[in-house]
Amino acid sequence: MTETDLARRRLIMGTALLATVGFSELYTPRRSAAPLSDKKFDALFPTKLARWQYLSASGLILPPQDQLSRTLYEQLLTRVYSAADAAAVMLVLAYSSVQEGRLQVHRPEVCYPAAGFRILSNEVKYVPLGQGRMLPARFLVAEREDRRECIIYWTRVGDALPTRWRDQRIAMAKSNLQGYIPDGLLGRASIISMDAAAAWEELVSFINALLDTAPVAGRRLLIGTI
Repeated sequence: MTETDLARRRLIMGTALLATVGFSELYTPRRSAAPLSDKKFDALFPTKLARWQYLSASGLILPPQDQLSRTLYEQLLTRVYSAADAAAVMLVLAYSSVQEGRLQVHRPEVCYPAAGFRILSNEVKYVPLGQGRMLPARFLVAEREDRRECIIYWTRVGDALPTRWRDQRIAMAKSNLQGYIPDGLLGRASIISMDAAAAWEELVSFINALLDTAPVAGRRLLIGTI
């Protein structure tokens, strides 16, 4: 092989290598949201929501707080809101600016059984938000001894609002193929009640109050662009 042939081969190999690097850089997913500090995240969600007032941060069902679970999210907001004419509403918001499936640990199907609850029902329902808009969510009833808790929760991955774990993974994959890593949030509101129908109506009112009261950035974190 002549020197000219070797030079040509080196040129071809070098060009191919540069093209591979360039392709890799082009299609490496970039994060779509910047991390939020605890203070900024908490400030997005008011302590007074219509007739509900922030009461405390205790009494909620959460995953075991071991070292592993503390690495699974960037922000975790836990609040109990009270109203003079209704039972207290428990709110959990788990957020990550880089969504890689880490919010799975906060799904009620996971953390409630881990706390000794039985899931009595689990169905997809849509929370009406007014003007024809609907929030895809799941409505669960969980029971432990003499405590029955009714739960609405939803997940947001980028602008998608998947109601199943499989769909959540698909939404993440689609975002990656489009060149970015989405942020993600799991929102959960629950109430202790033996009347599932009444609890659903109360929780729908609370979620609407939360969305109506939150600033634009908070609403965007909660439900995306719907």
